[in-house]
Amino acid sequence: MPEDLPNILLIMADQFAAHVLGKEAGEHEHFSTPALDRLGADSTRYTRAYTSFPLCVPARSSMLTAKYPHRLGIDGNGREFLSDADRNEDEPGRGPHSLGHWFAEHGFDCAYAGKWHARQASAQASDGFAPIHDFGDEGLVRSCTQWLATRRSSKPFLLVASFDDPHTICEHARLQPLPYGDVAASPLDDCPPLPENFPRAPFAAQAPQEEYAAAAAKYGTTAYTAEDWRRYRDVYAQLVSRVDERINTLLSAVDSEPGNTIVVFISDHGDGDSSHGWNQKSALFEECIRVPFLLRVPDRPAGRIDTPVAAVLGLLPTLCEAAGIAAPPGLDGSSVLAPDARPVFIETKFDGGSEPATTGRAVIHGRYKYAVYNWGKWREQLFDLEADPGERRNLAVEGRFDDVLERMRSLLLHWCLETVDTAFLKRLVRPAAASEELRRQIFEVPY
Repeated sequence: MPEDLPNILLIMADQFAAHVLGKEAGEHEHFSTPALDRLGADSTRYTRAYTSFPLCVPARSSMLTAKYPHRLGIDGNGREFLSDADRNEDEPGRGPHSLGHWFAEHGFDCAYAGKWHARQASAQASDGFAPIHDFGDEGLVRSCTQWLATRRSSKPFLLVASFDDPHTICEHARLQPLPYGDVAASPLDDCPPLPENFPRAPFAAQAPQEEYAAAAAKYGTTAYTAEDWRRYRDVYAQLVSRVDERINTLLSAVDSEPGNTIVVFISDHGDGDSSHGWNQKSALFEECIRVPFLLRVPDRPAGRIDTPVAAVLGLLPTLCEAAGIAAPPGLDGSSVLAPDARPVFIETKFDGGSEPATTGRAVIHGRYKYAVYNWGKWREQLFDLEADPGERRNLAVEGRFDDVLERMRSLLLHWCLETVDTAFLKRLVRPAAASEELRRQIFEVPY
């Protein structure tokens, strides 16, 4: 076992979109995150970090295991919160190679505070962590600081502080009370403007738009006016500020601890935040699938990495490399400390209850992003994210990009084959070079 292992503080905030920390671009200046801005100034900041699935349980399961959600058999939240009695022994988080168990085996004191939701609300000791605070932001920081102040072990720690905010924007959209207190309504003139990509773009995929309209109870915004969307953005920004204040208190406590501490900030997925007229998650829009990823490692210089990385899938091996311990065997994800140019893959399934369910896959490679849904008009979407970061121009309908389209189709096909994504193989748009024999193999069982 390596000597002088560092401490690790892993901070998570649910539904915290990556663009919140992208204020240098000018469009998102209404977000106030002084604590995270200070952390980012001392960290490696990954500007193109992605989730594995823009939904809580599948993404969190990937964080714990470095496995794609479809490999785990998880494609939705299912029953929103399981009781401990309802859980299975083989759930993600309970295996010996999962995050808490692996780090405990390698000499760390592992503690968990706040939202677990993979699948039950709060972490249990069988998940590999000492549970020190149940699901809920009230008192979470106090529980973390008390644990740090009173623990008597000489071991390094892995402490996870998992906040619910700004996920409570979901309750706001449904006109429900916010569990940690409401936020003050701002005058409309003080609310953020709508983003440039607010209107639905030409040749937008039919499937997510119809899914959105069918899930009014989940999304709560189907009758929104432009003014309502601006108020939504204002509330989301206030919830971001509220969690940033809690993070500030936590960082102050950890930075006062002796010794070296790795600090990580990440989210499970983003929020539409009115882009494309969308709130919540599930869709394969950049606002939903990109996540913030800040990594502060002692003696590692701060910097910025613009290479696309599978941050959620690669969290476990990244923490292992940063801490100086071996990673578990057989992972789908890999460390992103020194990212390469490999493609990033994302999967999704909408929880709206439509039949058949709307599913999708995306691949990001270099400047291009390709997304395909399992049904509907314009189900293929191709974007040049450098020239069109707002995803307003679908290049899949322009013949001069056919070579790029074919290349991205091939990448996704090979990934589905390699990761045994049998659920989506039959829904792919196969590249022209795919053989007739491959088609027969895929449809050997037609449905």
